[in-house]
Amino acid sequence: MAPALFALLATSALTIGPFAAEAATLKVGVREDALTIDPIASSDNASIWAELQIYDQLVRPSKDGTKLEPGIAESWTVSPDGKEYQFKLRSDAKFSDGTPVTAKDVEFSLKRAAGEKSEWGRFFRPITSYDVVDDHTIVMKLEKPFTPIINNLAMFSASILPAKLVEAQGEAFFEKPIGSGPFSLSSWARGQKMELAKNPHYWEKGKPAIDGATLEIVPEDNSRVLKLKAGELDAIIEVPFNQAAALKSDASVKVGLAPVFRIDMVQINTTKKPFDDVRVRQAMNYAIDKEALVKGVFHGDAVAATTSIPVMAYHNEELKPYPLDLDKAKALLKEAGLDSGFKTSMLVRGGDVTSRQIGSAIQASLRAIGIEVELQTIEGSSQFSTTKAGNFELSLSYATSDTIDPDQLVGFTMVNPERANAFHSQWKDDRVNELYALERSTNEGEERGKMFKEIEARVHEGAPFIFLFMPKSAYAMRANVEGFEVLPTANYSLKDVVIK
Repeated sequence: MAPALFALLATSALTIGPFAAEAATLKVGVREDALTIDPIASSDNASIWAELQIYDQLVRPSKDGTKLEPGIAESWTVSPDGKEYQFKLRSDAKFSDGTPVTAKDVEFSLKRAAGEKSEWGRFFRPITSYDVVDDHTIVMKLEKPFTPIINNLAMFSASILPAKLVEAQGEAFFEKPIGSGPFSLSSWARGQKMELAKNPHYWEKGKPAIDGATLEIVPEDNSRVLKLKAGELDAIIEVPFNQAAALKSDASVKVGLAPVFRIDMVQINTTKKPFDDVRVRQAMNYAIDKEALVKGVFHGDAVAATTSIPVMAYHNEELKPYPLDLDKAKALLKEAGLDSGFKTSMLVRGGDVTSRQIGSAIQASLRAIGIEVELQTIEGSSQFSTTKAGNFELSLSYATSDTIDPDQLVGFTMVNPERANAFHSQWKDDRVNELYALERSTNEGEERGKMFKEIEARVHEGAPFIFLFMPKSAYAMRANVEGFEVLPTANYSLKDVVIK
């Protein structure tokens, strides 16, 4: 090669090199695909966690899960009587198409969230009127105090949408929605992957640092781990605990363990015999050695549970987990006329290594008291709809809190009638329902705390679930990835990610 030509090529390479660099896109391995990107139609975590990348809310939980902090609203005030909330919006908050977020968008979005088509309507209907003072100021009024309202406004279902676009496009908007969150949805191959693009107008300066993210659907736990180790994925969530320890010794990978508001349990369909008998449900709780599972499956990175909500504000510390007591379990079954045992079935998520381990352990434990359990594998994306329809006897599942207030999970897992009818168990306790209504109109403090403690005590006694444990959330990333994390509300965050 002639020296002049070599010099020209070298100069060209130096000139175009920076522009030819591949865009920094984070490849994230997730277990399940979203069912919808409509915030008011979502209940599954896959949908919720994806929506939190696209939409923003007025306020949001802090990273440590102890308080609320500004979101689109830079500040807010509450009247002394708890019936008026004024929010001042950020002047630089914009949707990903560049249009400003206005108080009218807030009014539209929250009215929609409170509407009849919303699965979360009861969380927002206490707001009885809206006063749009100007583009960046909105006042919401309540007829009576509703203590959880400020936490509810931090939920995904309170996401702020562009009113004009949703009104013009209707349901079609959610095929390729835009929000004011850190990313927008650029494409979605259902069941395969969801591609997100950076919102260039995001109000947090300098964020996101990456140009986009791909959420790759990899249902099988082991496959996600292998893809991460091979560099085909940059980060993964829901790492099986039996592989987390091994990953820690891999210099190319970093492992995180996040304390989250999550509770693992076995849903019990209390409408089907013999599960309508509280003695049977209590017997199953006494048959499970939760401490052994915590040590054997989670390597100590979990805590045995007492009820269907995790340890959070106002937790009843006097309650203790059901201990392993096979004699007590057998005695309760005998009282229920089932001393010879019975057969049943339990749904277990396919592709979930940890769930398979736990399911097998529960199967062996219940066999010891005469209960034969057939394990039935089900896709995680179908489990919620199947249990909601009542097509199950037992189902190994979990619930997470989208807020830092216990009200949400109390309503979701303990109250019937309510949106999930005691997390599809159909269990009902009138006193729990009464306390639920009372705590919602009681100011923060000791009195409200006593109500939550009594609710927990009654659910513990009623045992609509086999209460298992509160595990940490294991996740992992390549060594060159910084800022990928799982938050206390169990959703992953991408806006702070940097790829080195």
